Amino acid sequence: MLLDIVIQSVNEFQADCLKICEKNYPTIHNQGMKEHHLGMTFARRLARTLTEFEHHCQYHPIEISPTNELPHHFRISSDIGTVWVITHHMISAGETCRKKLFKTVNSWKEEYGYAIQPCDLLILVNDHWISRATKSRELIHWWMGELPDDIEQYSAQGITLYESESKFAQTIEHQFGISPCYSKYGHPLKNSKQQQLVRKYIQLFAVLQWS
Repeated sequence: MLLDIVIQSVNEFQADCLKICEKNYPTIHNQGMKEHHLGMTFARRLARTLTEFEHHCQYHPIEISPTNELPHHFRISSDIGTVWVITHHMISAGETCRKKLFKTVNSWKEEYGYAIQPCDLLILVNDHWISRATKSRELIHWWMGELPDDIEQYSAQGITLYESESKFAQTIEHQFGISPCYSKYGHPLKNSKQQQLVRKYIQLFAVLQWS
């Protein structure tokens, strides 16, 4: 039940991000959302979805490592389980950036491992602005394990996607002994004139469950 609500929230989150980007990021190009906005918006969306299904819930920011930045990792507690949200803006999509994501997951596990229950879920919420760099153009394949079916839509916007030798799922299985129970990517931004999806801006989601 909790996984179904999280998946529904991910799908509805795309519309939330379109609204917040129109309001706060009129010139979003080559940047992406601030991690605080990304994490807070998803936490609020999940809380709304849980409430719509008549589940009492609360959400609070969590600290994984000392920082002076606004909070961007959250804990949403409900009567059917807890969802932990780790937010990461993938600036380059290179190896250093990817390792930082796994390091954050490890720090979360070390910090909050005592509080993780079998029914809890961890969701990774990431965004990236696709550049000309090879690692950037490999990102979708690295995350999903396959290229998009509508790959010609990317080509139409001047984006050539590549296959990645490594895979997100394989790496997280190797490091933590766990596989994602749900993975998705999306493009919430639309071109203001043609109302086409802006394929260069991508959001990535992965849900994991520790038993």
